[in-house]
Amino acid sequence: MALTFSIVTFGCKVNAYESEAIREELEKHGLQYIEDGKADFVLVNTCAVTLVAEKKAREKIRSLHRLYPESKIAVLGCFAQLHPDQVASLEGVDLVLGTKDRAHIYELLKERIEGEGKEVEVNPNSRLFDYDPISISNFDREERAFVKIQDGCDNFCSYCIIPLTRGKARSRKEEDILREIQRLAKSGYKEIVLTGIDIGSYEDGDKRLSDLVQDILDLDEKTFRVRISSLEMSQIDRKYIDLYKNNPRLVPHIHIPLQAGSEKVLEAMNRKYDLNRFYETTQLLKKEIPGVALSTDVITGFPGETEEDFRETEEFVRKVGFMRLHVFPYSRRPYTKADKMKDQNPNEVKKERARRLIKVGNLLSEKYYRENIGTVHTVLIEEKAVTRSGKTYFRGYTENYLDVKVVSDQDLTGQLVQGTLIEGGELVPLEK
Repeated sequence: MALTFSIVTFGCKVNAYESEAIREELEKHGLQYIEDGKADFVLVNTCAVTLVAEKKAREKIRSLHRLYPESKIAVLGCFAQLHPDQVASLEGVDLVLGTKDRAHIYELLKERIEGEGKEVEVNPNSRLFDYDPISISNFDREERAFVKIQDGCDNFCSYCIIPLTRGKARSRKEEDILREIQRLAKSGYKEIVLTGIDIGSYEDGDKRLSDLVQDILDLDEKTFRVRISSLEMSQIDRKYIDLYKNNPRLVPHIHIPLQAGSEKVLEAMNRKYDLNRFYETTQLLKKEIPGVALSTDVITGFPGETEEDFRETEEFVRKVGFMRLHVFPYSRRPYTKADKMKDQNPNEVKKERARRLIKVGNLLSEKYYRENIGTVHTVLIEEKAVTRSGKTYFRGYTENYLDVKVVSDQDLTGQLVQGTLIEGGELVPLEK
């Protein structure tokens, strides 16, 4: 009987991609994947971006050991890379892997099957990691697939631990990316999301991210649309704007992390832009890409952030007019400059400011939605649901990242449906 395994994934799109690659690699060697329940191996792919992320991973590992004491637990990901000894000390953990050697996961597990190998296989020199040559042919969803094009980061924002857990910025070969996307497109995926830790730094020879995106759009398979997961403001130039203007299959949703709307706080964060340039760039995007959706990340309660600083952030996000905010109370990370800064804000202050900013974000989202009522959009149908009255509807995201529903008696799952947005978050399909 084949050995079985399951995977629990926390964190970002990169982790989701890597978990899928691990699943395919283990299945290729004859192991059988099971969705849940008792498995010979349980792999936990962790995140370390906040203390909350670490806590969730610890709780899950303890829960898995209580439920399935006979299963061998392997922990990988950023939390395992950052705190390997802490992870190894958790009851039930048999193997700690960190953020390296995804392509050799079978060999590492095989050592545990045979009772050999060390319990902790984490290389502490993460900054020296090479790009891990992993790939996928499917994804856990049938409509949208993430494609990892890059790993690591060289920005060293003062609050962020990821350059230490993920290592230096390094990129995947373009030919491997194009081959994978062609494979996914032929399998029926309608949206490809390019993802990485800092994808704007993509570099393969003389190819940059804008060149890669153009080459993806030029592939013979043109049945899919392309979404770029995130771009730093300093990485957006004329070539990117022209790409969005001239290629309707490159969806007009751009996620640009802000983190703070106070010049003082941005400097303390070691963010590499000023607010004037940030504002000018966002307004140029709005002018040249009609209906573009701009979303962002904001951290509240950074060390030294005063009430006045926070109000500047509130005012700035309103001024830009983001369509969606992702708000995070500042979380202290070991080994970062911000962790050693004076004037750390109390947790209640960080959380209270986060709640206030989330309210601002909700108002901005509602405003953007109302601006789109009566306009035509294309939604990728992701799931089917039934109302209490028994009416069937389908849900998905439009090209500009509006979460909408489509009422239909036909099964629309996995299809791109064009329609007009009306009140109540509903898209009415156009008549064919």
